[in-house]
Amino acid sequence: MDLPYFDLLLEGRERGDASANVFERFVHWGLWSQPWRARTDIEGYLGAMERLNDAVVAGAQISDGMTIADIGCGFGGTLERLARRFPTARLVGLNIDHRQLANAVESRSGLVCGDACKLPIATTSCEAMLAVECIFHFPSRLAFLEEAARVLKPGGRLSVSDFVPVAPRLQDSWIGRALIREIGKGYGDVAGWESGNYEVFARLAGLVIEENRNVTMRTLPTYLSLVRLALKRPLRRDFSSFIRPTILLLLLSLTGIVRYRIITFRKL
Repeated sequence: MDLPYFDLLLEGRERGDASANVFERFVHWGLWSQPWRARTDIEGYLGAMERLNDAVVAGAQISDGMTIADIGCGFGGTLERLARRFPTARLVGLNIDHRQLANAVESRSGLVCGDACKLPIATTSCEAMLAVECIFHFPSRLAFLEEAARVLKPGGRLSVSDFVPVAPRLQDSWIGRALIREIGKGYGDVAGWESGNYEVFARLAGLVIEENRNVTMRTLPTYLSLVRLALKRPLRRDFSSFIRPTILLLLLSLTGIVRYRIITFRKL
């Protein structure tokens, strides 16, 4: 899988780059309570990443003793936080990029290298699943939700955060293909919307949507945080390969073409 931003972070870690070390635990957007008064320095961004992580976790209604799978677990920050909050929970993290798992923060979680659309997890074995800002990388959102429905126990919940286009069929136009291509130069492979929207996905997968929140405005300070980090100490590769896709995502968010959503699904 092509993941240019993780390539940059891992290269930065090897050099001891302070900008790369900001993402030791979490690699995702932040969530601010008052975006118009947001702190976008390193401390403010770290707190906002934790806040977004907690918002996604809250959707899964996790309690101690559950079996929980964090899909696309990155560097394991979500799992480490869950391990401290829920001491008897059974935790497993999955990622297709073995480099991320090799650099994960220590916790008592089991880590598995695998495909989110072909989960190496037993049927009806989990009470809760998470996918924090990673599902847009998966080959198919629908295939992942079908796998999640297989793995979840009846009544179990899946909570995700995702960049959701308002007009999903835009990808079929040359403009949509160009946008996906440009974003991919910084953020890697971006899956298309083969079935239209999450309401369609859920119905086809056998899940119901309990909550579908648009938190775009509360994530917007992320873009200033990322630019400040990059300008503070540019990473070794061509800076423009990262900043252009970031600005493009900002413009798409400001114009309402793409919305950042936190969505909770429940298996009947």
